[in-house]
Amino acid sequence: MIRAKDFDTMVDCLSNLGLPFKEIISRENINVHSEEINLNVMDTSQDQSVYYRFSIQREFNGDYISHDYLAKMLIVPIEHGHYAGIDTLNLERQMKEIKWALFLLYNNDALRPFFLQLDQLRTSGDATAKEIADKLSLKYFANTVLEDILPLPDRSPYEKMIVVPIHNNGNDIDIEQAVLLLKGGSLLKYHGNEESGELCWVKEEKGYLKVYPDFDVSETIKQMPFVKQPDIIELSEMLAGLGKGKQYETSLMINSRIVPGSIYVKPEDKTLEVRNDKGKIVNWQLWTKLNQNKKPGKGKKGPGF
Repeated sequence: MIRAKDFDTMVDCLSNLGLPFKEIISRENINVHSEEINLNVMDTSQDQSVYYRFSIQREFNGDYISHDYLAKMLIVPIEHGHYAGIDTLNLERQMKEIKWALFLLYNNDALRPFFLQLDQLRTSGDATAKEIADKLSLKYFANTVLEDILPLPDRSPYEKMIVVPIHNNGNDIDIEQAVLLLKGGSLLKYHGNEESGELCWVKEEKGYLKVYPDFDVSETIKQMPFVKQPDIIELSEMLAGLGKGKQYETSLMINSRIVPGSIYVKPEDKTLEVRNDKGKIVNWQLWTKLNQNKKPGKGKKGPGF
């Protein structure tokens, strides 16, 4: 909880979370003497729009308090492939480059190919292709002017939210970190403050934060079948990125095949999870175990061996 003696001090504390509260409040007609002040903010700087809700209460003695904030966004998993002559993974990569919230500022000719490809998927007669087109539309057109123009599927199965406690102790989860948690990332944070707290992993579960004890991530990394084992500098960068909730893109050697994917921390199991470019989980632990137990001379034989 944050407690402030005046409203300006409360605004300064909330600004540390990454939103320009002073500019937001100056644009809105806010009665600072209300018993409760609610601030609803839509952030379109991400690849998908994120909705934040902040609530400030005013007590009888004039103090302002705020316990937490809510972050909400659409998390739409898509298993990509080639349908109706379209590489849907490549299509999404291109769609990510567009700020769809600024749709009206774009040249229509520049965006027409996207709508044509989505329509091609929908009308191909392939149920999976239509599902991918609908998911892509929902993922990138929701919370934009296009939502009022185009029919979008029901968003309720894909809406994800998290309630983030705030304490103004220098260890709060800011709005960008909240987005990483919503996307399935985990953060290495001090439980409490940096002076007296201990490092723990924080993860979103059922709309709230759950804390897990730290574990030896570097030792787990050493067990992974990388195509190229990271050197000390790469390992440090990997550990730093994972601790900040970011995925780490790499390639593993699975069954003599190079499998590109992204690494995520899975603190509930004290391990690392790898997802390929289609979002599917790669069971690298099973392959590593089988490879370690493989006896010399017992491999498969074939022509020429």
